[in-house]
Amino acid sequence: MSLTPAPQNLLVVHIAGISQTMLALPALHALRAHLPQAHITVASSSTAAELIELAHVANTVLPVGRLRRAEWLRPRAAWNSRATLRELRMGYYDLAIELTNNTEAGALLYLAEPREHLGKRRNRLSHGLSIVLERVAQKLVAPTSSFTHDAMRYLQKLDPLGVRPTIAEPQLTTDRTADERVEKLLQRYAIASGELLIGLHAGASKAKPRWAEEHFVHLAARMHHELDARIVVAAGAQERGLARQIVRQLPLKSAIAFESAKPIETLSLLARCSLVVANHSGPAHLAAAAGVPVVVLSPHTTATSQDVLGKANVHVRAPHVSLITEDAVYDAACQMLKSSRAARLSAR
Repeated sequence: MSLTPAPQNLLVVHIAGISQTMLALPALHALRAHLPQAHITVASSSTAAELIELAHVANTVLPVGRLRRAEWLRPRAAWNSRATLRELRMGYYDLAIELTNNTEAGALLYLAEPREHLGKRRNRLSHGLSIVLERVAQKLVAPTSSFTHDAMRYLQKLDPLGVRPTIAEPQLTTDRTADERVEKLLQRYAIASGELLIGLHAGASKAKPRWAEEHFVHLAARMHHELDARIVVAAGAQERGLARQIVRQLPLKSAIAFESAKPIETLSLLARCSLVVANHSGPAHLAAAAGVPVVVLSPHTTATSQDVLGKANVHVRAPHVSLITEDAVYDAACQMLKSSRAARLSAR
C-alpha cells in the first residue's frame, strides 16, 4: 500500500459496543495526533457515537445501528444509519481503516469504496464463519499465558501509517449538559459535592455474567452503614427496573436509582462518584476512562485482553462472578478509597 502523500480524508470503521469503543480510544487519539490536518471520519455504533464525539478524535462521527439485538431496527438508529449510508457513498475517502472486523464494517466499506484499505480481510469468509473457525483453532492449539491487550491490538493496526501511542489508557471528559442534569438529580436527593458517593452498576450485556443482585444490595447496605456513604445505583437501557429494584431493598434515603439510555449521562454520573463497583462491562470502562477508581468484578482468574485500563482500578477475580465474595469486593473498595484519598492529599 502506498501511503505517500499522507492521506487527507480518512474513514475509520469501528462498529462496537462501549467496552471495545473505550479500548480503541488510545488508537484513535494516536491517529488524530499523527495526522492533525487530515479529515477523520469515524463510523461508530449508535450506542458509542456520542462517546467518540466527547473524545475529540474525529472531525465527523457517523452512527450506525448494529445487527446485535436488532439495534438497527430502532427508529432513531434506523434514521441515523440511513443518513450514514448516504454520507459514506459521497465520502471519496483516501484511506479506510477497519479497526473491528464484523458484518457491519464490511457492508460500510463496500459502500464507501475507499481508494486504499488498511486492515482489509485476507479471506472472503463471512465474519460469523471466520469466528467459528478461529474458535475451533484455539481449541486445537495449546493455550498460552501471553496475550495482546485489545487496546494494543488496535494500535498495532495503525503501524503501517507510522502511528505511535500518545496516551496509555482511554481518557474521556464529560459533557457539560449531561453534568448539569446529573448535578440537578443529586441536589434533589441532597447529595452535596464532596460527600462520599459510591456508584454501583449491577448490569451487563446478556452475553456477560453478572454478580447477583443480592450481593449488590448487601454491599451497598454495608458501605452506607460502615462508611457513611451515599449510594447511586446505575443501570442502562437493557436493565430497566434493576436499579430501582436494588434501591427499594436498601435503607430509606441511603441510595438513589439512576437509569438512563444515554452513555454520556452514565459517564457524567460515574465521574461524579468517589468509587465505582461494576461488573466487567461497558460502564466499568466508562468510569475508568473518566479517571474514577473502579472495582471490576471479573469472571477471569488472570488478566485478559479486555481488562479495564486505568490508573486507579482493581479486578476482583474468580472463575465465575458467583464465586466472588462480598468481603473481597468490600475490602478492595476500602483499599481503593484509601489510596485515592492518599493521592489527593499528596497532590496538595
